[in-house]
Amino acid sequence: MILEYLNKTFNNREIALISYLMIFIIWTLTQKNIRQSIVSMIKALMAWKILVSIFVLLLYIALIAFGLFKIGLWDKSLFKDTIYWAFGVGFIIMMNCDKALKEEHYFMNLVKENFKVLIIIEFIVGLYAFGIIIEFILMPFVILFSMLLGYTEVYKEHKQVRKFLNGIFGILGMIYLIYSGYYIYSDFTGFANMGNLKTFLFPIIMFVLYLPFAYSFALLVHYESLFVRLGFFIKDRKLRRFAKWRILLSVNFSILRLKRMTPGMLFSDCSTKEDIENEIKNKFNPAANTQYSQ
Repeated sequence: MILEYLNKTFNNREIALISYLMIFIIWTLTQKNIRQSIVSMIKALMAWKILVSIFVLLLYIALIAFGLFKIGLWDKSLFKDTIYWAFGVGFIIMMNCDKALKEEHYFMNLVKENFKVLIIIEFIVGLYAFGIIIEFILMPFVILFSMLLGYTEVYKEHKQVRKFLNGIFGILGMIYLIYSGYYIYSDFTGFANMGNLKTFLFPIIMFVLYLPFAYSFALLVHYESLFVRLGFFIKDRKLRRFAKWRILLSVNFSILRLKRMTPGMLFSDCSTKEDIENEIKNKFNPAANTQYSQ
C-alpha cells in the first residue's frame, strides 16, 4: 500500500533522495550534540514573527494555486510541485530578503536566474528517472558532490576543486539529459501532453506571481529594521513618529530609496522636525548618494 502510493506520487529519483534523507535524519537524532542544535533551531523557528511569515507565505501560495485552479492551470497532480516550490524556492527567497538591500539589482538577478535556457534542461532531466537501483546508487554521489560544491562556493580558495565538481555535474547532467532525450524521442506524444506543459509552466507562473510578495516582504522587513534603529537615535516619541511618517512618504515602495536611508547614524543630531526634514533631504541628495545610482 505504502509502496504503491510512493510509486504513484514520486519518481525513483525522489524516492531515493527521500530515503537517504530519512536515513540522515534518523542518524542525526542519535547524536546528542546534533539533537541539541536541532532543538535550538526549532525554538528559533517558533518565534512568532517567523511563524507569521511562514503562514502568510503559505496562504499567499495557496491563493495563487486556487486562482490557477480556477483558470485550469492547476490540478491535484501539481500538489507535490507546489510543496516543493513553496519550501524549495519561496521560503528560501523570503529568508534571503536581506540581500535586497545588500546586493545591487537583487530582484532583477532573481528574474534572470529563473528565466534561462537551463530551466528547460532541468525540466527535461527531471521528467525521467533511472531504475530504482541505479538511482539509489547515484544519489549518494549527487548528495556528496552537492555538499562539496556548496563548500567550495563559500571558500573561494578552492577554485580548482569547484571546477572539477562542476565538470562531474556536467557529465552527470549530460547522462541524464541523453537518457531523458531518448525517452522523449521514443514516445514524443507521451511527452507532449497537457500535464507536462502544466508542470513546466507552473514554477515560472509561480515565480512571476510570487515576485510582488517577495518584494513587499523585503520592503516590510527593512522598514521594521530601520524603525527599530530609529528608536536608538530619537528618544522623543512624537518626533520619532514624525520621522517614521516622513520616511514612509519619502521612500514609499522603493527599495532603492530605502537603501539611501540605511547608511550612517539615523537622525542622531535631530531635535526638531526641521532637522528631520533636512536630514531626509540630505539622504536623497543624488550628489551625496552616487553609489546607489543605477
